[in-house]
Amino acid sequence: MFFFNTLCRKSEYMEIKSILFATKRKNADTSVAELTEDVLSINCRRCNKVPDVRSPGCLRCMIHHVSQHGSAGRIRLRTSKDLELFGPAADAICELAVFYRSAAPGMSNGSKSCSNCSNSYPRIMEVVWSGFPDPNFDSARGRLMSFRPADNRCNHCIQKTYRALEQTEHGINKLKKKMSTETARTGGT
Repeated sequence: MFFFNTLCRKSEYMEIKSILFATKRKNADTSVAELTEDVLSINCRRCNKVPDVRSPGCLRCMIHHVSQHGSAGRIRLRTSKDLELFGPAADAICELAVFYRSAAPGMSNGSKSCSNCSNSYPRIMEVVWSGFPDPNFDSARGRLMSFRPADNRCNHCIQKTYRALEQTEHGINKLKKKMSTETARTGGT
């Protein structure tokens, strides 16, 4: 900062400041993930954690990027030493992303009162996904059971949320069973 303050002319100061701003902005806009053909490459270089495909943080990140970019046959974590998931592991991440995408925020019916409701579909799904990798279905269900709908519109919304919750739970349980079978079949590799 001392260097910038010692510059004599304001135009030089502004030019250097704009170059620094552009450089910072360019780094911020650098794509974190991109889908090329059948490979989703996730740039983990800016992450402050060591990539571990079994950690909840990495799983959450991969699921988030797959839900935004689409399914891929291979998922590559770009670090100094790239890691790549493929086969049943990548398929499982893609299937989880489908459930996550269906529970993405912004899926309420659009009225202001619904979006402010703590029992709206997006808020209930936030409760479910907050416990990932072990989704909080019981907490979400308990929250819905304690809610008393004010009118038919609320009742209809709560019923839709119950159905979505049951479908998501069923799908994830089915995926867990499929993964257990695959793990047993391959010996855990």
